[in-house]
Amino acid sequence: MTARALPLLFAALLAGCAASPPQAVRPTTPTGLQQAWVQAVAGPAWAVRALTGEASCPTLRWAGGSAAMLERSAPGEAPPPPGNKEAEHKPTSFTLRACEAPWPTDAASVQLGGVTLQAPATELRRIVVIGDTGCRLKASDHDFQGCNDASDWPFPRVLARALALKPDLVIHVGDYHYRESPCPSGMAVCAGSPWGYGDDAWQADFFAPAKALLAAAPWVFVRGNHEACARAGQGWLRYLDAETGPARACSAAGPGVNDGDFTNPFVVPLSPRSQLIVFDSSEIGSRTPPRESPAWARWRQQLDRVAELAEGSAQSLFVNHHPSLAFSPSLSGAPSTVRSGLTPLLQDAAPGRLFPPGVQATIHGHIHMHQALGFASNHPITLVVGNGGSAASGHVNDAAALAHELLPGARLETVQTHTDSGLSLLTATPQGWQLQALDALGQPLSSCRLAGQKLSC
Repeated sequence: MTARALPLLFAALLAGCAASPPQAVRPTTPTGLQQAWVQAVAGPAWAVRALTGEASCPTLRWAGGSAAMLERSAPGEAPPPPGNKEAEHKPTSFTLRACEAPWPTDAASVQLGGVTLQAPATELRRIVVIGDTGCRLKASDHDFQGCNDASDWPFPRVLARALALKPDLVIHVGDYHYRESPCPSGMAVCAGSPWGYGDDAWQADFFAPAKALLAAAPWVFVRGNHEACARAGQGWLRYLDAETGPARACSAAGPGVNDGDFTNPFVVPLSPRSQLIVFDSSEIGSRTPPRESPAWARWRQQLDRVAELAEGSAQSLFVNHHPSLAFSPSLSGAPSTVRSGLTPLLQDAAPGRLFPPGVQATIHGHIHMHQALGFASNHPITLVVGNGGSAASGHVNDAAALAHELLPGARLETVQTHTDSGLSLLTATPQGWQLQALDALGQPLSSCRLAGQKLSC
């Protein structure tokens, strides 16, 4: 059992003795429109997505037109995810219908059900970044977070702060789904939580609390390791995958290669001079495939595509879940380089720098804290925003980190880290970007400026 989980378990058991824990609610078949949102998809393009409990998809309506949404996936049951390592399994139940339509080019806003969605702005200048947001229930790690406790799982508070900022765009850097195991008997802080990989757990961990923010601004969804095919990939492909049309499936395509675990990199234009490059690193984790394997070849093809995409813009921000030039926290704060299976592939694709010249900054999650790292060497800025509410432990000593060489030749000149739960706001300026880190109550934690690939805090 983790050091974080042990006192929580004792507190929960005491609470259970004082009062009867909440009883699990029997799942019911939902009715009506549950959520609707606008998201960036491959193209680049924007699409409207919706989840509904009705027998058919809703219709989009706007001034001068209407269009029926098309079905991405129907309700149904699937077997447990292939390769999943949790001890307790059950069939994956999806009760909601996932629907999609391209954003109408002539519409300033669209309506479906009682939801109004606004067209994405031509220039996306206020960008909220969140990540690693779900409530951890994982028996294999003996780690159970207080999903019923707003102080132990602060994601709903983070969402309220994000909504108040009125962003032009929300970027989620991955790991939405964490409720993989049942809450142990007697733990009032998570009693009654759904678990597994069906849409009841997806609703509890992400869609239900995020409903207002989903409708308020367009989103870019980055895939985390929790959304790989061996875990919550079935839901990811139904709901948030950037590939349009009927939802893809998790299916083996050769040794070490599952088609559902690979997504072609795509861009999201932010302005005439800047863009995001969105990269799916969900499956690779901390393990690098053998150099001669089909998986290595496929990853390298994807990184070659990143280089091509970076040539099309004066400034590219590379966005994926797993950082390579970042710190792994420890209980003592001693700095060490985070392990990513993607790093050797990045070194092979762009020796020394890891990223093509047009990439001036990278944005990630995976590490459950905030990191802003600037380099004296020729490396892009690293931003880690993995502090959206999931359980965390450890920290990084900034002074010691400044003297640490993350990789040979990667020399730091700016280190700003904190472990408070919260979010970050990127605001476009004539000089570049202003970065503000806020806690879950909206209090400022740090402020930095990004000018090209130089960071000052």
